[in-house]
Amino acid sequence: MTARPQQQRLPESPELFLRIRHPTLDPREITQALAIEPIQTVPCGSGDSYWIAQLPSSSMREMVEKYRGGVRDLSIVQFNKEDMLALGGHTEWDHRILLQLRALTAEKPRAFLRQIIREGGSLALIVERGEQRSPFVIKRAMATLTELGIELEVD
Repeated sequence: MTARPQQQRLPESPELFLRIRHPTLDPREITQALAIEPIQTVPCGSGDSYWIAQLPSSSMREMVEKYRGGVRDLSIVQFNKEDMLALGGHTEWDHRILLQLRALTAEKPRAFLRQIIREGGSLALIVERGEQRSPFVIKRAMATLTELGIELEVD
C-alpha cells in the first residue's frame, strides 16, 4: 500500500514572493543587487539560475493596528505620509504590492531588473493567497508591474 503524500498546509494570511530566472547570472549577484535574502536559489549550470525571496506583506489593517498599539515609526514599512496619501483609492492588494515594489523602483534596483530582462531572464511576483480565497482586485499596481517587466502569478 502506498502512503498518500501529506498535503502542504496553506498559510493563514497571503504572502508575496519575488522570483527571478536568468540564463547565466549567479544567484548571489541577485541577492547582492537587491539586498533581499532569498529562501531558495539554484545556480546556473543545468539551465537557468533561479532565485526566490519572500517579501514582507502587511495589510493596511495590520499597519493601523501596529500604529494604534504604539508603533509610531512608520519607517518599518518604509513609507512616509506623502506615500500614504498617494495610496488613497487603491485596493488592499494594490497597497500590499505597491509597498513591496517601492524598493524595486529605486534607480539601482530598477536598472538591475531591466538588465535581467534584456539578458533573457524573467521576473515574477507570486501572490500566495493562503486560506484567503475571496476575490481581490489589483488595479493600480498593474501599471508598475508592467513598467518593471514583472509578471504576476496568483496561487
